[in-house]
Amino acid sequence: MTSIDFGTLLTTIFVVVDDWYQKQVKNTTRLKPGVKASMSDSEIMTLLLVMDYLPFPGETQFLGFIRGNYKEWFPNLLDQSQFNRRLRKLDGMLEKLRRSWVEQLVGEGEKYFLLDTKPLPILGLKRDKRYSDFAGNATPGWCAAREMRYFGYKLVMLSTWNGIPIAYDIVPANTDERIAAEGVLEMVR
Repeated sequence: MTSIDFGTLLTTIFVVVDDWYQKQVKNTTRLKPGVKASMSDSEIMTLLLVMDYLPFPGETQFLGFIRGNYKEWFPNLLDQSQFNRRLRKLDGMLEKLRRSWVEQLVGEGEKYFLLDTKPLPILGLKRDKRYSDFAGNATPGWCAAREMRYFGYKLVMLSTWNGIPIAYDIVPANTDERIAAEGVLEMVR
């Protein structure tokens, strides 16, 4: 199996994102106050999506990698603070992009979906939970499929038969699966 090189991945994602973005803003373009942005929204969304594919521990390291190796591709790369501010403004747009990709992958013909839960343990049960960063929202739970007690959360995911995730939620480990399932199903109704 051959892997796609990083430059091709970056270019492909940018083209797909930019085409989608131009269709979205064609009818809703309005002038924004202030200086014209030096980096396009499509470039910012591309970098965020590519960051999910690379094993960097954080945004700072990723932006440093781009700045050091691909500066000619992004000559107007924003600093960390500006990048984060622009990213927060685009949060709703990024979710719309992901939803449109899911709709394209799934299509209209899907009638049946899979709903499952998976334990997400974060601490061993013997550790004192009062001093944990997760105290108050993570809880002890039981996974019947693995016959395992754990402390943490539960991932509830709705996907197609082909394995394409449609919606998910992360709930405390002691949440009843039926209640968690209702919450995930509400997202797609």
